[in-house]
Amino acid sequence: MDGRERVSDQAAASRVTANADDRPDSRPAWRLMRPIVTIGLVDNDAFALAFLERSIDELMPEARVIWKTTSGRDAVARCLDPRQSPNVLLTDMSMDELSGLVVCKTIRIKTARVMILAVTSFSLTVYSAKAAAAGAQGIVPKSVETPIVEAIRAIAAGGTWGQGFETAAAAYARLHGQHIPRQFLLSDREAEAMNYCSRGFSTEQIAAEMRINPSTAKTFLTRAIHKLGATSRGAAVALWTGASQEGR
Repeated sequence: MDGRERVSDQAAASRVTANADDRPDSRPAWRLMRPIVTIGLVDNDAFALAFLERSIDELMPEARVIWKTTSGRDAVARCLDPRQSPNVLLTDMSMDELSGLVVCKTIRIKTARVMILAVTSFSLTVYSAKAAAAGAQGIVPKSVETPIVEAIRAIAAGGTWGQGFETAAAAYARLHGQHIPRQFLLSDREAEAMNYCSRGFSTEQIAAEMRINPSTAKTFLTRAIHKLGATSRGAAVALWTGASQEGR
């Protein structure tokens, strides 16, 4: 080996050493683990989504958040799509578009594949029994990291979290064959009109937000109210937001 070859080999070795920290196998071992638990998040509060994702990332090395959304309808679609369905869905109970109860029940009617953990900023007693009835596997307070992580681990392993909850398989056996909540009978535009209506918007305001004329907005609302099985806007809003269980 001549001098030039030795210099070349030394330079190559130096480059390998200098780049050692950039190699995947130089990262902490837990960062290299394939996720054992995949998680989906739905909450209409972007800050809550960020908190949940950060907590899971920091405290659950075996888990990964594969998607997050502020739309209950989007979360249901993803959970029912085998290409996107997570092992565990965390869903807020109180959302503008659809309640977490509707999200839970719609998923559980269709599949036992996704475990569901209800999350709420209210007292757990407000939603606990309703979440269990809708097919969730447990419920936790939204802002406390440790119970959230412990609950995810428990239900991902096939268990439950809290009194009165069933496993996903048991809840699916109970709910399978029931009708999907009426909220999912609405078209996307009808759902959009109901979202605005549930926020107290008038027909004219809804039309302005949707960039359509008032008569078209009224048509969307009329169709939505009929599909929800309601007889008034107030009753339709109660069904849409999950405040009323009628018509399901």
